Amino acid sequence: MIKVGFIGTITKEWMGGLNYFKNLLAALDTIENKELDIYVYVGKKTDIEIKKMFKKYATVIECSLFDRKSIKWFLMKIEEKIFRTNFLLEKTFQKNNLDILSHSSITNFRNLKTINWIPDFQHIHLPKMFTKSEVNQRNKKFLEIIEQSDSIVVSSHNALKDLKEFAPGFEKKSKVLQFVSQPDESYYRMNKKNLDELRQKYSIESDFFYIPNQIWKHKNHMLVFEAVKLLKRENIEISIICSGHQTDYRNENHIEDIKSFIERNNLNKNIKLLGLIDYSDVFGLMKISKAVINPSLFEGWSSTVEECKSLDKNMILSDLDVHKEQYPEATFFDRYNVESLKNVLKNYVDENIISQKKLLSERTKEFADNYVVIVKEVIQTSPNR
Repeated sequence: MIKVGFIGTITKEWMGGLNYFKNLLAALDTIENKELDIYVYVGKKTDIEIKKMFKKYATVIECSLFDRKSIKWFLMKIEEKIFRTNFLLEKTFQKNNLDILSHSSITNFRNLKTINWIPDFQHIHLPKMFTKSEVNQRNKKFLEIIEQSDSIVVSSHNALKDLKEFAPGFEKKSKVLQFVSQPDESYYRMNKKNLDELRQKYSIESDFFYIPNQIWKHKNHMLVFEAVKLLKRENIEISIICSGHQTDYRNENHIEDIKSFIERNNLNKNIKLLGLIDYSDVFGLMKISKAVINPSLFEGWSSTVEECKSLDKNMILSDLDVHKEQYPEATFFDRYNVESLKNVLKNYVDENIISQKKLLSERTKEFADNYVVIVKEVIQTSPNR
């Protein structure tokens, strides 16, 4: 068995990252003849629900080294900064005889191979969303990861194209690993009573479109709200429900700007901002919505889109190349043109998707098998740095 480790110090603020790891581990758990022994390392103070999630699929190791600002954590950071080594970290992993550390964004180990994931190259496409310092830091960190890792995975062919342009010459150790989302089990158990209770819980009185993205500026919610305003002027009333984290550290006033826009344009009855909600409720709202909208200006390989694919749920998507790669059956609009989205919403007909997509079970198996192949290639080949 090949022993593979992950660091599970992920916060609920980054639901996309949390769901990514959950989906990868869940996919690996479906393999009958397992070749990988999975370990997840978490801090002792890590959220108990996150620990429970990881324990479903892996051996969970709790250590204060992974608790931010603990004594061990400070020692690790001092070692990393002064000596540019990871001895304390590697010693922790050696206790379980790990062969590979995966998806940690950490390199520079003596006897431990690494597979690292670059979610996206957003700072290249949307530099205005970052400070100059952040752009420089991301460039430096990405180059370090690409050069020093034994293998790099990206989530789409679109991201692979970006990587080739960003760091030419590293194509051989770069792999596309398109993740597959697993619907929450409650989705299939929902009956009319459950859905009526969900409507009552969130005071939903009419048909609606749903946006489950975090309310960050690059997610482009404002374009949707502008379209709702224009439709209202034409005496066409539509409802939008949004859930997701509302704090954007890069644009601290963003949520207040949105709330002010809603108030100014008398859209309080048209737009609901729910904030963070139970994960099972996200799937319930997907189920009863007319369609799910992802208006984003940039994506790596969207969790929201992948979840809807797994549910055969209709989607209205911004015209990103990666969206077209990920879900070609969706309805698309120009992500910079409010009239384009307005016309889609105005003329939208809620129809079941008829496609030749692979079954969820087949896609999940492919996801797991592809990851196992990447791990075995890293084990079988010498580092190519």
